[in-house]
Amino acid sequence: MEAVAITLDIDWAPDFVIDHVAGLLAAAQVPATWFVTHASPAVDRLRQRPDLFELGVHPNLMAGSTHGDTPDAVLAHMCALVPEAVSLRTHALVQSTPLFARVVQQTPWVNDVSLFLPYVPHLRPAAFRVGGGVLCRLPCFWSDAQEMSQPQPDWRVADGWLEMPGLKVFAFHPIHIALNSGNVGAYEALKRQVPRLDQAQVQDVDRLAQHAPGTRTAFLDLLERLAGDARVGTIREHGERWREEFSA
Repeated sequence: MEAVAITLDIDWAPDFVIDHVAGLLAAAQVPATWFVTHASPAVDRLRQRPDLFELGVHPNLMAGSTHGDTPDAVLAHMCALVPEAVSLRTHALVQSTPLFARVVQQTPWVNDVSLFLPYVPHLRPAAFRVGGGVLCRLPCFWSDAQEMSQPQPDWRVADGWLEMPGLKVFAFHPIHIALNSGNVGAYEALKRQVPRLDQAQVQDVDRLAQHAPGTRTAFLDLLERLAGDARVGTIREHGERWREEFSA
């Protein structure tokens, strides 16, 4: 399957950051899937662009989650938060067979992007039969957070990678795009300065933004190269295409 997807884990980013990244995508006319963590006016504005944006869910199933105290409570909360969602990626990539059985039985989510196989060629969606149903699992190929962990990060994301065979799902975080994060330093400093990430102000982010190559560098490079590329689509679209091929 030759396909490319831009995905974004909102991770409680402030509205002005969400709006800014959405504007970059809209200017390039590149579709994207946003994995939502919370309600906000900026998320509502994303919802007004179904021609370009898919809203999925980013449930936090770890201890202390604001999404709920149990897996069932988290799933119910996220279904109410984004009732139109059919795609998910769990926060921190938490996953298990019992969890996915609950997803199949209790939610309308049919596509999962929680499996991360960095830099692996020839990726393709896979059928995961669980809980009496089938979940389409689309492996993730690249993440800004993973790139920061490399001994020598390379922010020229598109160089050669777009020519690699198979499915290529790119995972970005809007706050790292705004900070142009090349490491976690600026992000950790921002979290120390504001009580909650979604309450950060423009000046807080601008003061900490990095000027060396980083996540924003990679994002803008990718958008430039993907504008008009027929391989690019949302997770929903790629999942629908896979199901057509799977059932043929």
